[in-house]
Amino acid sequence: MQIRRSNYTIVEILFAISIVVILVSMLLPAINESREKARFVRWVGFNKQCSSDPTCVINFNFQEGKGSTLTNSAAGNENIKFSAKDYNGVVEGSNFIAKNGDWVTGRWWKGKRALQFNGLNTLVEIPQIEAIDFSEQDDFTIIVWMKFDKFTNWSTPFCKSYAPDFAQYDLYLDNTAYSTSSAKAQFEVDVCRTCVGYDNVIISPDGSTTPNINLDTEHWYMLALRNRVAKTPQTAGPNNINNHEVDVLWNGQNMAVGRGTNNVTATGTRCGAKLIMGVMRFTTGQNDGEGRLDFINTGFTGKIDEFIVYKRALSDNELRGHYTMGAEHL
Repeated sequence: MQIRRSNYTIVEILFAISIVVILVSMLLPAINESREKARFVRWVGFNKQCSSDPTCVINFNFQEGKGSTLTNSAAGNENIKFSAKDYNGVVEGSNFIAKNGDWVTGRWWKGKRALQFNGLNTLVEIPQIEAIDFSEQDDFTIIVWMKFDKFTNWSTPFCKSYAPDFAQYDLYLDNTAYSTSSAKAQFEVDVCRTCVGYDNVIISPDGSTTPNINLDTEHWYMLALRNRVAKTPQTAGPNNINNHEVDVLWNGQNMAVGRGTNNVTATGTRCGAKLIMGVMRFTTGQNDGEGRLDFINTGFTGKIDEFIVYKRALSDNELRGHYTMGAEHL
């Protein structure tokens, strides 16, 4: 019996390939959206677990998407005097908040929301300070997810200070050369009387280092400030003086301590300043009062879509876990 073999022309093969390409292109958006939705749902569950932590005092997940109040979801705090609603964030200074013009898309999927900071007058202020009035002799951790729109020296995502005299705690970009789209990952932090610079080098869990870490305006970054009480630091250095140790973690990895700095030489360990996001506050010559907001030099221009404060020092593994659960492409 003779077997008849079918032969396909080049035109027929190309036609079949084109059909497959069209089908794939039609399915890919749905597949990608499903993945993004899955990341978002995973993050929502994790964020609720963070709020249940008994040491969590502030958890802003920015899911309101409208209005001028950030709801503090830290309902699991065990302090009987603590009320989460007393630490809601108040959005101030924007000309567009009444129209919801400052609410934008966050890290992933259309359901993740973020607040746009314009670097000129937008800030978030927490009206109460008792539960977040940390000194250098308190363990605490602050986590912020942020995306830069523009790089400026001393751009400040958060601050509870009357710098320079009462630099209770803050974090800001500290670079000397910028372009419109990139900058070195150099940050400076103050925790009371300790001011430390971290210069674009990260330390992996295995001890290896990666230099020349750069920032851009395309990606989201997680920054964490951690203070740990250390009565007798094993190794003297700029980040473990005054009986405490200060760390900065970038995307869940420790940054190498680049330098001690005297840009801010604080004399006090506590002050009456309120915790704010989006700008640095400077002293009026006293440790209480409204202070001076320096938007010209320290205003943050970009987006923030998560801000969490713990009254304990999270471990390296916990902070890596925060990054893993919140990263947009993991």
